[in-house]
Amino acid sequence: MIVSFLTTGAFYPDFYLKIKQGETDHIYTCQKVSKFATSVYCSGAALPLGASFQFSIFSLKEDVLLAEGSLSIIGLAIGTPIVAVLTASEEATAFSTESALQTPTLVRATPTPRLSYSNTSYPNPSYP
Repeated sequence: MIVSFLTTGAFYPDFYLKIKQGETDHIYTCQKVSKFATSVYCSGAALPLGASFQFSIFSLKEDVLLAEGSLSIIGLAIGTPIVAVLTASEEATAFSTESALQTPTLVRATPTPRLSYSNTSYPNPSYP
C-alpha cells in the first residue's frame, strides 16, 4: 500500500510511518518525490478498505514523533492490467517434472471500445 503526504517544504525532516492495525504495528518506509519538494510517499503492508487506523509519523534521525492521528482507507487505485498468457514449453515430455513448466508471455489487455453516436437531431426531421 502507498500513502501520500504533502509536507510544509523541502526542509521537512525525513520520516517513517507507523500504522497500528489491532495489536500489530506496520512500518512504512517513506521517500521524497524528486522534483516535488513537498510530496512524500510511504510504502508498506496492504490494509483493508473501509477500515480506520491509528497512525504516527516519526523522524528518521532522532525518532521524534512529528504527527499522529486517524487514517481511513477510502480509495483504491488500480493500474492498467497486463495479462500473462501461458504457453506450453516445446521440450515437454510426459515423464519430466520440467514438462509442467510454462513460459509466460505478456500481452496488453484490449481497451474498452468507445461508443459512437450519430449526429441526427431529435426529433427526427421526418417527425410530423
